[in-house]
Amino acid sequence: MTLWSVWWVWIALALVLAILETMLPVFAFAGMTVGAAVIGILLALGVPFGSSFGWALATFGAISLVATLIVRYWFGPRRSETKIIRDDINR
Repeated sequence: MTLWSVWWVWIALALVLAILETMLPVFAFAGMTVGAAVIGILLALGVPFGSSFGWALATFGAISLVATLIVRYWFGPRRSETKIIRDDINR
């Protein structure tokens, strides 16, 4: 059994990414944290990825992309909160 097919490795990766997410001021790792956690949970439930690292990585990427879009939609900047400066302060 290879290391990438063990569920706790993906959960540990999710924890590391979550710690990095709290240390950085942007939502850079939030989607990847969700993706790694979901892959870990699926592996713990016994979902095989065809014994292929490629399928696990592709699923991780797809889930991470969707989670990143959702996180940016929920927690991203709102248009009503964006400050627009119309006058040049150097005049």
